[in-house]
Amino acid sequence: MRIYIETYGCALNKSDEALMKIALARRGHSVVNSVEDADVVVINTCIVRLETEYHMINRIKALHDYCEVTGKKLVVAGCMAKVEPYTISLIAPTASLISPQNADKIYLAVERDDRVILLSGARSRDVIGVCPGSSVVPIPIQEGCLSNCSFCIAKHARRQLVSHSVEAIVKAVHEAVQLGAVEIELTGMDLGVYGLDLYKRRALPELITEITTRVPGNYMIRIGMINPEHLSVFLDEIIDVVRNSERVFKFFHIPLQSGSDRVLKLMKRNYTVEEYRRVVKEIKAKIPDVSIATDIIVGFPGESEEDFEETLRVIEELEFERVHVAGYSIRLLTLAASMHQVDT
Repeated sequence: MRIYIETYGCALNKSDEALMKIALARRGHSVVNSVEDADVVVINTCIVRLETEYHMINRIKALHDYCEVTGKKLVVAGCMAKVEPYTISLIAPTASLISPQNADKIYLAVERDDRVILLSGARSRDVIGVCPGSSVVPIPIQEGCLSNCSFCIAKHARRQLVSHSVEAIVKAVHEAVQLGAVEIELTGMDLGVYGLDLYKRRALPELITEITTRVPGNYMIRIGMINPEHLSVFLDEIIDVVRNSERVFKFFHIPLQSGSDRVLKLMKRNYTVEEYRRVVKEIKAKIPDVSIATDIIVGFPGESEEDFEETLRVIEELEFERVHVAGYSIRLLTLAASMHQVDT
């Protein structure tokens, strides 16, 4: 059969698309580049923000109507399928549903004539999708999050912590480099908890060392997002790895979210501004040419003008190389959705 896959969202979704393509190829199916050429249409969804969800709803409706007219099968995969299956069932009642954790089982939804629902079960450990044909390749090293931020819907789609083994990750990186990758993005929901389920310790520094030692070639590693409360636990070790390796970009992505301790508490972030400040200043002191990126949420429920000004002062003080600012987005199933909303 011929399958068209349309993917939205983060690097984890892109890796899940690669898993789908691998699984389908093994079953003798082919992936095509247009809806018109396909027998089965797969939309791999994202719902991290409200406006993204609206776009997903409109796109699913359009694809469902098209598939009904043409007799093609529609499969809705990704985070929306996991978190909002009832919404999808209302707008696309004949669509099959498959969660991110079942991406490698996409063939089960593709090959059956009836509607297939695959929403339960955990991620298969050490099954890693490598995206071919790109110079920059995301390699997921873990899925799941141990935090409980009051604004986050993603944890409902990818809750359980599953770390891939060092051996599996080294193999995936080697494959990506062999296929022409020059930049490897180690990705996940929070790289700071990598290894806690599998090795009973935070194992990111030793993972990076294993990769750079065992995988030859002309490539660089970019470390993905690490929440500050976990980064502080192995800060000395990760600084040594980044500072001393010629294969690791001197780059950290450490989300601040707010420069106000009061707002951080409302967000259920497990650190204070001062604790965050100490982490960033230590990194900058020990790696002078480092680049640090951060994330900021503006307009969080309960945020005052004074809280906002505090955030601006912290941004100015810490001199980030990149600041990703996003307006707060109300999300289903989150504690923040029940709080008094700020008029922005």
